[in-house]
Amino acid sequence: MITIAQSTIIPASTDRVWQFFTELDDRYRDWHPEHVEWRTLQGPPLTPGAIWYAHEWVGRVEISSRAFVTAADPGRYFAYRIGFPSALVNARGSFHLTPLDEHRCRLDETATLGFALPIVGAIFDVLLRVLLPIADMRRHVREEGTNLAALFAHAAES
Repeated sequence: MITIAQSTIIPASTDRVWQFFTELDDRYRDWHPEHVEWRTLQGPPLTPGAIWYAHEWVGRVEISSRAFVTAADPGRYFAYRIGFPSALVNARGSFHLTPLDEHRCRLDETATLGFALPIVGAIFDVLLRVLLPIADMRRHVREEGTNLAALFAHAAES
């Protein structure tokens, strides 16, 4: 399996960051310049069973897909799996919010591709590393954390 993970200190409470994620239909493009569109298709945002559509660029690769919320603990955590065609590579991820104090939290973002299968999983991971822009994906996730921290820092200054 290939795991892309990033931890970022956000200068905001977990409640404020959670609220940002529930408003992604309106805020997605503010988060990262490679983000194009986010639409909640079904259910309340960030609840199990909710479905969203995301369209973004990761470097030179355009990615459009549906995502399905598989688990959530409001204000703290949500996990998702990506639909077809990304489902072919078992794409999934999660966001964890951990309060540090009343004005800061840690955001842990994780994206995973591939399968935990002996031999076949390792071969599949090699193919993914050749075919997908893994370095750009790592950069994109890192920038999402940095940009989110900057958005909240700027809001605090205003």
